[in-house]
Parts: sequence; C-alpha cells; structure tokens
Amino acid sequence: MKISYVVTFYNKLEFMRALIGSIEAQIGDFDQELVLADDGSLEGEWQGLKALVAEFPDLSIQLVDSELNTGPAQCFNRGLTAASGDVIVGIDADDVLAPYATKHYIDQLQQLGADFIYARRRHKTHKKANLTGTELIEEPLTYVIKNQVVHMCFAATSTVMKEAGGADPRLFIQDQSIPLRLAYAAKKMVRSEVTTVFINSDEAGLSKNRAQQHYDRFWMVMNFLDDHADLSLKHKLGLMDVGRSALWKMDRDRGKSLLSSKNFWFYIFGRLTGFGPNTEKMKQMAEICFKGADIRKVV
Repeated sequence: MKISYVVTFYNKLEFMRALIGSIEAQIGDFDQELVLADDGSLEGEWQGLKALVAEFPDLSIQLVDSELNTGPAQCFNRGLTAASGDVIVGIDADDVLAPYATKHYIDQLQQLGADFIYARRRHKTHKKANLTGTELIEEPLTYVIKNQVVHMCFAATSTVMKEAGGADPRLFIQDQSIPLRLAYAAKKMVRSEVTTVFINSDEAGLSKNRAQQHYDRFWMVMNFLDDHADLSLKHKLGLMDVGRSALWKMDRDRGKSLLSSKNFWFYIFGRLTGFGPNTEKMKQMAEICFKGADIRKVV
C-alpha cells in the first residue's frame, strides 16, 4: 500500500523540517510519498524548501510549483492531482504527525471498511487526556453536517477523494469543504478520538481570520446546495442551518449584539422551525453581512 501525504506550502519553511521528519518517522509497513504543493511562496522560501528536501533522500518527495497565490483550496487540489497513493493523508505545513498516525488511519479504514477517517488535532502543549475511541459512521453526510467537521487531520482512500474532487476550488480555505465533499462521496467514515496531528505553531494567519472562516463556511454551504439538487430535505435543512450560523457569528465577531442581529434571529427561528430565508435571499444577506471584511476571494 502507498500513502500520499498532501501538504500545501506558503512561506512556512521554518516548520517544514519538523513536518517532513514526522512523516519519515511514521510507524508501519507501507510506502510513502510526500507531495508539497506551493502556493506562490517567496522565492527564498521556495529555494529553501528545495534545499531542505534534499536532506531527506530516503523519502519520496514531489514538489509542485506555482507562481500564483490562489489559496489553500486550489493549492491542495494541485497536490492531489500529483498524488499517486492508495490513501491520501491531509495535514497542514505547520503541523506534525504523531508517529502512529498513519498506521492508525490505515488500520481503521481497513478494519471498519470505511472510505475516510477524521481524527483529533491538538496543540503540542495540550493537557487533555489522550483518548482512544473510534466510531464507524454509517451516514457520513448527516454526521459531517451536524458536527461541522473541519481541519486537515484526515485520511481518505484515493478513490473517494478523487470522486469528491478534493477541496471546493471556489473557496480560499481548504479545510471547510473537504470533509463535506468526502462525506457526500463516501459510504462510511470513521470518527476517531485519537490525537494524530499536533499543531506546531501559534496558528497565525488564516486560522485567526474569523471573517474568512465564516465567509468560506457560508459559501461552502451555498455552493454545495447549488451543486447537489438531489440532497434530502434533512440534509438541505442541516446545511441551511450551518449557513445561517455563519452569518450570525460574523455579526457577533463584528461586535453586534445578539438582540440587534437579524441574522441571529433568523438562525434561532430556523433552528426552532426549520424554516428561514431561501438560498437566494441568504446570498443577498451575505453580501451585506461580509461587506468590508478582510476576506480573500478566489477569482
């Protein structure tokens, strides 16, 4: 079996030695391939990455260059196109894999007959107890919508990942849409309580841009609803709830009180009744809600 680790890279050279080292140190009997997809990094960062890669001659590493900064979603998809493994593992450039991570992913996928697995991602200094439980989810789409699964802490068969189409290329951030698209394409998923990924930075940048997160979450929902007219009423209502939630949380983070936020009341009413503005009305509401925010949009 061959494992492809797909990583997007944008000016994060300082973290790459730890990441690559953690991949090389994975426990288990499988072939490894690391695909590093660049997102238009500074020339010095890119040249430094090439020099660093040369220090790991025993690890198969592909470098996917790009002069454009298109955002992590499209960058991940470029890396996915270059990957040739039977299983795709997604992880951020400033994270590290626990030594047992890949073996845990493979064991769970094979033993439970699942198409993809999401595990836990913690900061390297976290004090929470390490858990070991796993759960087989027979209705992945229902679970992912209800629990709003995010983060680059997963493994998926290459078959279901390619059927899902990777990340939504119309969004900037990749980890909003990947689990949703995987869940639509998959028959079974595993939710694991095992911590397989450790955060190796202070999570600056995109991870602290709450407006970008809310924006991409909202449009992830709208795009998905537009793409899949065959969704059940349960899934449509669940997704609309996620979209309404993104709008009122944007109001909240901009300092608007709950009582004065129409989006909050739309959210509460929708939760209680299942009814609310249709998708076209919500898109109009979003234009007002996100106006003037610090958001990167994909052209």
